[in-house]
Amino acid sequence: MSFTFDSLNIGAKIEIIKINDKEEISYPSQVLDIIKPKELIISGPIKQNNLVFIHKDEHIRVSYNVENKGNYYFTAKVLSRNYSSIYTLHIKKISEINKIQLRNHYRLLTTLSVYKEYLTVEGDNIETLIETCDTKDISGGGMKLYCNYENKVGDEIICSFKIGDHLIKSKALVVRTEEINSFNYKFSIGVSFLEMREEDREVIIKYIFEKQRILRLKGLI
Repeated sequence: MSFTFDSLNIGAKIEIIKINDKEEISYPSQVLDIIKPKELIISGPIKQNNLVFIHKDEHIRVSYNVENKGNYYFTAKVLSRNYSSIYTLHIKKISEINKIQLRNHYRLLTTLSVYKEYLTVEGDNIETLIETCDTKDISGGGMKLYCNYENKVGDEIICSFKIGDHLIKSKALVVRTEEINSFNYKFSIGVSFLEMREEDREVIIKYIFEKQRILRLKGLI
């Protein structure tokens, strides 16, 4: 998927990664100027008040969020760097802009309160079992829940939870289950979202990116 810099404005917050590092570390940055169709001036990366040196001709990966569309990235070449007043990099885009697909893998460790409903059928007796659970982690494709009712793999449940003021309600399929030794809960279950609205999934992805950004700023990841 190809985008122009029309979707990346001056002042936009971005993340940059040094591609040649053994460990990929993301650094917060900002677009300071757009000087040519493929060239940007961005702020240089700083970690714990120290400059992170990126050299001329080095390749970096740039990622950013486009409101209501998702998260994107491209590879860039550093044309020059400048320290005159602030640390800046002059970069040139050398690849297509691609969408980051995080929906089915990256799991954020976070605690959210989840209202879980499960419909049991025994003969003519139909009962809805309801309990409040906590998440261990969440991704755009599913989450791990701590609960007290022993669901089985293959059970379909309904999960309701809030991210900010946004209420998300989705069917989910239980794909893993195990007993745990916890003061509040007896079981841990892994669930995969079913029939989730794209709007709700985007809220989850945006939440994950924001939490990642905060953790990076604190130097925790």
